[in-house]
Amino acid sequence: MTAAPLISVIIPSYNMRGTIRSCLRSALEQDLQSCYEVIVVDSSDDGSDQIISREFPGVILLRQEERMPAGEARNLGVAKASGTFAAFTDADCIVAKDWLRRLVHRHQGGDFAAVGGSIANGTPWSLVGSAEHLFAFNEFLPQAPERLATNIPTCNLCYRKSVLTETLFEGGPEGVNLAEDTVLNWDLVRRGAKLLFDPAIRVVHMNRTHLGKSLHHQHLLGQAACWARKRTADLPGRLFADYPLLVPLMPFLRMARIGVRLSKIDRGQTLRFLALSPLILLEAAVWTAGFMREALRGMEQES
Repeated sequence: MTAAPLISVIIPSYNMRGTIRSCLRSALEQDLQSCYEVIVVDSSDDGSDQIISREFPGVILLRQEERMPAGEARNLGVAKASGTFAAFTDADCIVAKDWLRRLVHRHQGGDFAAVGGSIANGTPWSLVGSAEHLFAFNEFLPQAPERLATNIPTCNLCYRKSVLTETLFEGGPEGVNLAEDTVLNWDLVRRGAKLLFDPAIRVVHMNRTHLGKSLHHQHLLGQAACWARKRTADLPGRLFADYPLLVPLMPFLRMARIGVRLSKIDRGQTLRFLALSPLILLEAAVWTAGFMREALRGMEQES
């Protein structure tokens, strides 16, 4: 490219050799007419960096020898980025061909700090993968309505780079390093910024299909969710972080919320939710156990 890029795509990667090829092919085959760049911050030990450097010479590879949490990797990518906009996806995602064009179009048509979109199920053949997808991304399905949001996952989110000069991804409970995007987005919204969710801006997420790995990830996400609420006083759900005795109610409340949400947007997804409800309830229970662990650890530290 000879012109300065309009948008920088930033992808954190750790041991994703199974999906990194499809991710990068989709990122490099965009129909955007303006120049853009793709930056991968990779700290893998599975040879992913060799795949990237050998097969994708057009990608800017920032190789890290020690494992780098996703939030820190995104910060490094932002520091390297040259674009006016910073678009994020993950190495286990495939972005639609019109992904960047739609992101830029919505940014240029409104005063948004960030624009994001929907997350489709990349493992519909797997019961575990489908359950994980519905539990984690039920608010961001392709059938969901367009709206202003308080949070959008960073596997499909694009910021004006100017809003990231002072506010970057940081934190997360020790040993977990997740939910930093939740805190960042809530801080932006609390200061009056607008986040737009447009379901037509689409990525496909390759979910975990091994039950043990999926449950382990949900436990970490539960810990991170509690940490985020402890760190941000007015984040919804703070009550549960402050009063751990209420935490056992969370799996049932989350199941009810998911069921009501899906019933309003798509009959097919509602039926899938009902069919997968035993697995989804298990995911919710393990997520809650992680939340409880972090809540109790916070109480011990305070005492």
